[in-house]
Amino acid sequence: MPRVVKRKLQKLRLIVEYNKRGKGQGGKNSVLASAAKKWKDFKSTLTRHYILPYTNDKEKLSQPPETYKFIEKAQWDAFVASRLSKDFESVHSQHAQIREKLEYNHRLSRKGYAGLEDQLEETMPGVEIDRSTLWKRARQDKHGNIPDPKVAEKAKLIDELQKQVSEGKVNVYGSNDVLTMALGPEHPGRLRGVGAGISPMQYFNLPKPQRVSFDDHLKESLRVLLQEETKKMKAKAREEALRMEARTKQLVEAEREHFLSQLSQF
Repeated sequence: MPRVVKRKLQKLRLIVEYNKRGKGQGGKNSVLASAAKKWKDFKSTLTRHYILPYTNDKEKLSQPPETYKFIEKAQWDAFVASRLSKDFESVHSQHAQIREKLEYNHRLSRKGYAGLEDQLEETMPGVEIDRSTLWKRARQDKHGNIPDPKVAEKAKLIDELQKQVSEGKVNVYGSNDVLTMALGPEHPGRLRGVGAGISPMQYFNLPKPQRVSFDDHLKESLRVLLQEETKKMKAKAREEALRMEARTKQLVEAEREHFLSQLSQF
């Protein structure tokens, strides 16, 4: 449960945490936008999981969910009544129609793009995760497949463009990056592939870490492996030298004792 939601229900001062991209920073408007998004998501969760499936079961709707015990009975009754009203039914239907018209629906969980980026940075260390990669990964299922043919077509185009950029055949500059080339220009005030709260100016004007190509990453990995192998070979050579030295000493000692035994017979 996000603290901002709980504190809003309890009518306390809002607290908003910021991510590493600076999302939520920059003044009152950003803080309010972040708080409003969390509050909206929470109400949507309650509606989808605890109200709409039980519209014909008054007993289920009579008490707040066990998971959210901090919700007071009066608050819950008022919220349920608002969600079962004719006005909400009309708005819900309109939103469903809008969702159906979206061309490239993502499959992100509550972690959002920020959580996806953190996950990819763990599995792809040293490689810059740009928004075209995030956009594509956000639309893959758990097996790495893209079920929607239209999205799959765009993902294939992104792969091709990324390859051409790495080969130096295509140049990216400013907002004309791989995702823009694949999907077309951005609409004013929003940015695809990064989540809410990050403007085009914030994203494109922030300094990016130097890109590490696949070849550079491979060379570095091979260099590390070569160093480890060299250390192993040197250690093995030292062991062999010590073994040979010990064996030589044994032979010399045996020869000396044999020589002395021969002398003692005269």
